[in-house]
Order: sequence, then C-alpha cells, then structure tokens
Amino acid sequence: MSLGEAFSHKFVPYLAGFRPGTLVAGDRLLALVGAGGMAVVFRARDERLDRLVALKILEPSRAEDPEFRQRFIAESRAAARVDDPHIIPVYEADEADGVLFIAMRFVHGGDLGNLLEREGAQSAERAAAFISPVASALDAAHAAGLVHRDVK
Repeated sequence: MSLGEAFSHKFVPYLAGFRPGTLVAGDRLLALVGAGGMAVVFRARDERLDRLVALKILEPSRAEDPEFRQRFIAESRAAARVDDPHIIPVYEADEADGVLFIAMRFVHGGDLGNLLEREGAQSAERAAAFISPVASALDAAHAAGLVHRDVK
C-alpha cells in the first residue's frame, strides 16, 4: 500500500514525511501496514524498549483541532486502562512535533476480510470463534465507558 493509496491528494504531502526509517517519538517506522479515513498505521520499532509496535499516525487536520486533541488524549488514556486479553494494549498516545499518534502492540497476521477473501465463507463454529473475542473486547470497553466507533 502506498501513501497515495492511503489518502486523498490533500494528505499525501503531509504523510510523505512518514516513510520507513523516519523516527516518530522514539519509534522507527519500518513499513506502512494500513490506512483508514483518519490515520495511517506503520509497523515500527520502539527504539527505547526494542520492541515492535503498531504506530497509528492521525491525519493533520485532527492535530490542529484543540477539542479533538483533548478528546484523543482522554480516550487513549481510557483505552489504555482497559485490561482484557482481546484488546490490543496501548503503550503510548501523545503528540510529537505536532503529530498525534498512538503506539500499541503490533499483532502479526492479516485481518478477517483478507481471510474471507482467501478462504470464503466459514463454518458457524469458526465464525463464532472470531466473533466471541470481539464481543468480549467490546464488553470490556463498554464496561469502562468507551464506545468503539469503527468496528469492522
């Protein structure tokens, strides 16, 4: 996936500075692994603790909005407090040089959409094996007062 594929043309100049080898808040970017409407995600190496992380970098207009920045930090802290085996731990959420980012555990592997493309429909038992951990994670988040707005 290229940065051009990740976002419309207005974000590409901003994001072009984020390429493998770039250091963002102590994390060395290794490879672009995903993109959405609000952010790109890189596999990165936390150089302070020598571990792989998923580093989500939010698009620039979000960083310029003081209300969003405040909500982002508050929600990131709340998410980091949720302790459930099906929720990816947040290691850090902050701003560095005007860039809002979240560093979290890097999980190897693909997503369910890719699995379905490769293998097609799944048995009811296998589908339940995917759905049950997601439901558990959502329960834990809701119990902590969080609402996930982008469940896919």
